[in-house]
Amino acid sequence: MPAVGYRKLTNSADVLLAKIEETYITSFPETERRSVPLFRELLDKEPKFNVYALLANDKYIGFITGWIFDAFVYVEHFAIDETVRNGGFGAVAMKQFIAQARRPVVLEVELPTDELSRRRIGFYERLGFIPDNHAYLQPPYNKGDSWLPMRLMTCGRIDLGKSFDDIKACLYKEVYNVNDGAK
Repeated sequence: MPAVGYRKLTNSADVLLAKIEETYITSFPETERRSVPLFRELLDKEPKFNVYALLANDKYIGFITGWIFDAFVYVEHFAIDETVRNGGFGAVAMKQFIAQARRPVVLEVELPTDELSRRRIGFYERLGFIPDNHAYLQPPYNKGDSWLPMRLMTCGRIDLGKSFDDIKACLYKEVYNVNDGAK
């Protein structure tokens, strides 16, 4: 099994940020990510927002962005660089992230409408994530974009049957900067 290390970036001057931004842009469509200037601003100014470079033998292989809240950690983006995908790094990196989080982990996934989205959901299920069945809309990252139908998945001791509304309200307010009553 490949070894994966983490390096937490502390500000936007970090030399690894250019590699992370390249992976970020190539791995996520524009509707599923914020602008690079806003990404950098969050890294510099928002203490709840964390960016981790993933390393194998001191070589960059991917990244995870997470928001640290009292009751859970939210994984906003997770991607392995396309040059090393399908080498087992993703599973190792996420297992380590879950172990180090020391609290439940929540993430969003697309609805299982095609083979790629079903494979992605299966990947997370194999790591212990449980899909939630509540209707959930991801707020748009960019003005004028649509809200995206998604599902939350959780790993760890968290009951979305009881806490879904609180988690959704937290994500909407803290991550997406929309008010609690939206959608």
